[in-house]
Formats: sequence, C-alpha cells, structure tokens
Amino acid sequence: MAAIYIETWRRKGWFLKNSSPGKIHNLLNACLQFTFPQKRISYLPPILKIDISPLCNLNCITCIHANPNLDPDLAKQRFTPEKLMPLKKYHRIIEEVKGIICVVSLYYMGEPYIHPDIDEMCRIARDAGLNVHLSTNFSFNFTDERIADIAESGVTHLTICVDGLTQETYSRTRINGRIDDVLSNLTRLCEYKRIGALNYPIIEVQYIKYQHNLHELKAAREMFKSMRVDKFSEFWGNLHNMVDLEPGKYKIFKPRKKRMIPHCLWPSFFMLIKYNGDAFPCCLYRFVAQYCEMDNSRALGNVFETSVEEVWNSTAFRQTRKFVSNPDAALEDESFMDNFCYGCEAIFHTDLYKVKKEADKYRIEEIYPENRV
Repeated sequence: MAAIYIETWRRKGWFLKNSSPGKIHNLLNACLQFTFPQKRISYLPPILKIDISPLCNLNCITCIHANPNLDPDLAKQRFTPEKLMPLKKYHRIIEEVKGIICVVSLYYMGEPYIHPDIDEMCRIARDAGLNVHLSTNFSFNFTDERIADIAESGVTHLTICVDGLTQETYSRTRINGRIDDVLSNLTRLCEYKRIGALNYPIIEVQYIKYQHNLHELKAAREMFKSMRVDKFSEFWGNLHNMVDLEPGKYKIFKPRKKRMIPHCLWPSFFMLIKYNGDAFPCCLYRFVAQYCEMDNSRALGNVFETSVEEVWNSTAFRQTRKFVSNPDAALEDESFMDNFCYGCEAIFHTDLYKVKKEADKYRIEEIYPENRV
C-alpha cells in the first residue's frame, strides 16, 4: 500500500497540471468517497489506463511477452495482430470522460508505438484537455519525421525505458531490443523539443536497476542530463516473471482484517480498459490471464457494451470496493472468491514473498540461465 502512495506522489503532475474545476471536483469527490465509502459513487475514475494493444516488439524476461518456454501459462497466451483498440471506440471513451478525469495512460502490457493510430489517440485525449502518458521501450528505427510526429502528437508525459548503455548490458533483460536505436530516438526527441521550445512531452528516462547494469548507471545519469531529459528515475527491478505472481503460484492464507481506510485504493481511483472494452480495477494483478485463449480475466464489465460510468457504478465494481474495504467478507460470501481481487496480497495474507525475486538480492544468472531466456 505504501508503494502505491509513493508512486502516486511521483506522478503528482498528472493531477496538478492542466487542471480545471471539473477535474478538481471529481478528484476531491474520489478522495472523500474513498475515505467515507458510499454505495453508489458520484465521480469517475481520476486515472484511466487504456490497453490500446497488448502487442510488443520485445520479449523482456520479466514480462508476459517473455519466451513462452519459461512457463506453460505463458505459452497459453495469444497475441494476434487484430488485438488493437479501434480508434472510433477509443474516441467514444474520451468523449465520456473529458473535462472530468485527470489523466489517460495509453498502455498496459503492450508497446504503444505498435498501434498505428497512437499519435491520433494522443491528440484526441490532449484536445479533450487530458494529460496523456505513454511508457515505451523506444526500440524502433524511427525517422526524423516520426520523431517530430511523436513530439507534436499531444503526449504530455513520455516514459522511456533504458536499462543500460551498451547492447550487451541492455539486451540481458530487453530481449530483441536495440539500445543504439533507443538512444538515437531519445537524443533526437530531446533536441526537437529543445529547438522548438516545447513544454511537452515531459521526457522521463526510467533506468531499472539490476546487478549487471549498475556499472553503467553513473554514465547514464550524466548522458541523460546532457541531453536535457526532464526526469531521470531509477529503481530496482524484479527478476521473477509476471506469471509467477498469478493466483495458483503461491499460497493464499486468510483475508486481512477490516479497517477504517480500505486496504487498496485502486478500485476507487482507477480503471483499466482492455483493447476489447473489458474493464478492471487494477493493472498490477492477473496479468497473464488477460490474454489466454481460455478467458479467466474476471472483467468487471465492458465499456463498449455500456459506458465507463455504468461499469464504474456496476454491481461488480461496487462489490470490489466492498471487498478491499472488508476482505473478511470472503469468509461470509463465497461469491467473493470469483472477484478479480481474490488472492491479492493487498487484501490477503499470502506467501508471495517466497516467489518474488528482487534484483537487489539476486543476480540475473541465478534466475535465468542463458539457455532459458
């Protein structure tokens, strides 16, 4: 829970910049009704994450796109070219929430620059007065014209992942990525922004630390400072794969006790919308299940079939808010066992700590022998 508050503070610009009376009113309502829960809520999720496509050009070792031979559950996933959110349906979502929510984040488990309409999607959201966030591996052979299009697209916050400065270091986790392309794109984007005196996008370089890339961290800080990157973030990564965090991979004990403030704020402040319209209360749980042939995603509704507001106030979403406020309810009502949040360590005592492999404690070769990556 503390990590969620830290991350929210790190992204405070999403809430403070480009604000308006409508957005402030919605955010204050969210805070008030999170603290004093209501059966039916009178606001929309301040943060909307839209999974415009799950497709990716890399096969990073800790991601759902890793080598499927690592785990049978990874092999059950299907990533096909038609898994793209249609522009028309995306536009309808933005029309519903404009002037009310603070930010739209246009990625989930995929690479946003694979979607052919990504620039137009950014532009639509920005024209609606929303802050627009993307996170990208940026490992593409972009032309100068493409860099200009990205800079002018309307994205307000662009996070670029750079986990090393040499190909040997970078490619140990970013499988099939090209660090030369990433640095070339980043250099030209920063230069375009500088020459054009653009306020946006805020360019953030995210350096995920592993034992094998620490020796390049100092040089990375200096390089990105010289490029005039707006923000440099560093933190320790994980070496377990996302599939290791799926329910069934660890033991679930008893639910946590009810308390004054809900155990989790996600269902009260956030909605994830998948490329097919399915809606979820969180982007940190049940990753792999979202793209398997046998659907066990546990969606709480579909915004293409109804609307963002109707799903947000649906029975399923209200039940989820009740669940994170009082996890003990699972002992009284078996229907909670089918809820998206069932088994999450935020509301249950688990032994998930035995599964997690943080990079500050493990070396990559201990977890991923070369022939398994």
